[in-house]
Amino acid sequence: MARRIRPNEREVQRNNHPGMERSIAVSRSTVRSQGMYTAVVRTPPGGGTLVHHHGDCETVVYILQGRARFTWGPTGVEDELIADVGDFVHIPAGEVHVESNVSLTEPLEVIVTRNCPEPVTVIVE
Repeated sequence: MARRIRPNEREVQRNNHPGMERSIAVSRSTVRSQGMYTAVVRTPPGGGTLVHHHGDCETVVYILQGRARFTWGPTGVEDELIADVGDFVHIPAGEVHVESNVSLTEPLEVIVTRNCPEPVTVIVE
């Protein structure tokens, strides 16, 4: 059965990473998904994630608004790319990385999709 998930039906999580808001539309807890996760994530100006990975989950990020900086590598900062509105970024399972908002004045808004039904995030010390 198809299902529409309205904005007010999403599961909202705040501050998983400092200042960020995750609005989860598709997951095990929202629609009983067995293998997918999709959320809208907002990052405040100048904000970003902690160094982390998503375990066995591959991740795709689509840039809706703003400009994102992604770094990755053994410690999460060795390599870098910048993604603009309309870009997709693929992050392999287990890839240690950081996502940040390049702008100091505008929020970053992205759609995040993973091939697992939970918001798996493993912080790397």
